[in-house]
Amino acid sequence: MRVGIVGLGIAGLRAAALLEAAGAEVSLFEARDRVGGRLHTVDKGYGVVYEAGGEWIDADHHRVLALLHEFNLGPDPRVGWPKRLCWRGKQTREDLMWNDALEDDLRVEAAAREMCRDLRQPPWENTAFEDLDNRRLGDFLREHTQSERGLWWVMAKYRSDEGEDPDRVGLLGWLVGFMHYLGREGEEMSAFRIPGGAGALCQQMALALGAEPNLNSPLRRVRQGPDGVELIFEHGKEKVDAVILTLPPPALERVVFEPALSTAKRCAIEASEMGRVVKICWQFREAWWRGDEWSGSMQCDGPIQQTWDGSMGTAPILSAYVCGDDSVIWQNERNPVLAGLREVTRYWPEAQELYVRGWMHDWTRDPYAMGGFAHLAPGYVLEHMKHIAPPDGRIHFAGEHTASWVGFIEGALESAERVVGEIVN
Repeated sequence: MRVGIVGLGIAGLRAAALLEAAGAEVSLFEARDRVGGRLHTVDKGYGVVYEAGGEWIDADHHRVLALLHEFNLGPDPRVGWPKRLCWRGKQTREDLMWNDALEDDLRVEAAAREMCRDLRQPPWENTAFEDLDNRRLGDFLREHTQSERGLWWVMAKYRSDEGEDPDRVGLLGWLVGFMHYLGREGEEMSAFRIPGGAGALCQQMALALGAEPNLNSPLRRVRQGPDGVELIFEHGKEKVDAVILTLPPPALERVVFEPALSTAKRCAIEASEMGRVVKICWQFREAWWRGDEWSGSMQCDGPIQQTWDGSMGTAPILSAYVCGDDSVIWQNERNPVLAGLREVTRYWPEAQELYVRGWMHDWTRDPYAMGGFAHLAPGYVLEHMKHIAPPDGRIHFAGEHTASWVGFIEGALESAERVVGEIVN
């Protein structure tokens, strides 16, 4: 059997490896000039190395940890805890949280745990909870907080986790994701980074394959017939027995399918939302944030939202992560890197003196991603979620948006295992 794989992020690369191990022949296609997709390790030379895309893995992301073991890699532990919290000019540390914010955080978590007791898997079978599916996460957070500072903290915390403002996230979708966290003890989130970079791992995965990737190959059309699938790219065609598409939903919308996908599948793709995400990375002559018992990790009420030490080489790099409405600020800034630096300088004046250069990576405007990662919008779980992953004849769908671990590298690997099982079995 010959299987085409379109989209060589970590889901496509993992699917290729599993298929080759099962004895299948694979043909590999990627629209970009590199593999990795939204996992992109930037190496500017002279020790300037940082992650432009997905970066963190949780301690219970067992598929990712097993994959690292296959490549004789051990995960790099997080060094950014406890982070600093900045709210209305006041600062504290995460381990010394303001009492009102801590109580609201615990109140939200307790309410979520209680609601999860009545939920079941798969998520779309929770038909008795249509009211939860139509509600927004932001409203739930407001309902279960009592202080203004506590509301800011939980909004900031879950905005970061979802990659989008809580008012654009469905409550039921968030709860079925929260179910993954029920067995946690408290230190699992963002516990590790991939040594050498996530994008560098994808390059190693590609080199380990027998098939050669075809880069710079944007997919335009898919024709499915009784004897196979014809893939039509910007330059050239390919005939395969089956195909795996790992493209993010906005990119899938631009592909023409003949015959057309089912109405349910098309609607699920159109309804699958991607977080508005930008990352800004600044290089400095010195890692000034490593003094004064601080690691560079911060969450604040300003437009920068979140920073951490993004250094993966010898050069000091401070990274910022901005999502939701605030990301639009940076998209519209004339010089977003310097505008972000001015925000950092408000908290730490030494940043301006030691600044060298910087870069912004706008995933919302990236033509092959059009967003950072998927989140489950209001109404999505009960109406669309069950239709996003199943195959349409010989066309199979993978990617983090099709997994139970939505929005995570773990979900991308989960989807690869599922889709290979569909084909092999």
